[in-house]
Amino acid sequence: MTDIVILGEVMIELAPLDDNRYALGAAGDTYNTACTLQGLGLDVSYLTALGSGRQAQSIRTHAAAQGLTLAEPAIDPRRRPGLYLISTDSGGERSFEYWRSDSAASALFKQPDTLKALLESVQQVPCLYITGITLALMNAAGRQVFLAFLDSYQGRGGTVFFDPNYRPALWSGAAEAARAIGQLQARADIYLPGFEEEHSLFGFASVAEAAKARLAGTAREVVLKNGPNACTLVAAGAITEVGIEPAREIVDTTGAGDTFNGAYIAARLSNIAPLQAIAFAGRAAAEVLRVKGGLLRSDQLRQLKTFLQSRQQQQ
Repeated sequence: MTDIVILGEVMIELAPLDDNRYALGAAGDTYNTACTLQGLGLDVSYLTALGSGRQAQSIRTHAAAQGLTLAEPAIDPRRRPGLYLISTDSGGERSFEYWRSDSAASALFKQPDTLKALLESVQQVPCLYITGITLALMNAAGRQVFLAFLDSYQGRGGTVFFDPNYRPALWSGAAEAARAIGQLQARADIYLPGFEEEHSLFGFASVAEAAKARLAGTAREVVLKNGPNACTLVAAGAITEVGIEPAREIVDTTGAGDTFNGAYIAARLSNIAPLQAIAFAGRAAAEVLRVKGGLLRSDQLRQLKTFLQSRQQQQ
């Protein structure tokens, strides 16, 4: 049985090998999270559109190798996957250039009837994960369809995980982003923001201020991330600061937040308590910092899965 459905876009990734050579891969924020979850033993369905062509088929092959199930509409022969290029500085910090405005996934999230039909096909899946990047790909009609689906989905007992993952370039302005992301945040059961987003979108001046506001909110669980610093857990009527295991080495910061989210969700769906789930997610994020690109290697996933299973048995 499928444990969680994830909405998003898989793109062709060009990751630097040196100044003039790039490695071709498949990645994207929600896709990185999906691969992490699948690698840690959960059954994931990934809702997207890839279109046609050689690279679309290559991504399907990659997803199948990860064990992911793709939920796609009928293939549109006019569309192709989006593409992004990573640039990494000497400290491992990365920047991106995107070519995605006419991608198959961007088209899907702007077609409310097609999106509605796909959502209905996964309505029995117990958990759903989405980020603000996917939300930004939707137009107003797509968001309306999605919010209506969420209300029905949660009414039947579905659990919604949400990371705002705010990327200003994808929005017409901060006001539009704050409004749309705020509507999703109000529906999230488990909310996974970064402090920078809480500051940029909602004006919170400090982690403490953001945490206090979320304590009075509707999400039953909030993990407020703050880069390499401690996370703040807001749950069960309390605010708790949780230390994060520092990375031993940093090769590339791509995918650290995505991996953290995947590991945290995997731990929580394995009945690991939130404090221990944060520690596990921090460990997973530290591991992905040691490799190029946004995905953990298979040996890293195996070790993390074994560790997670041992913790689960101790519960």
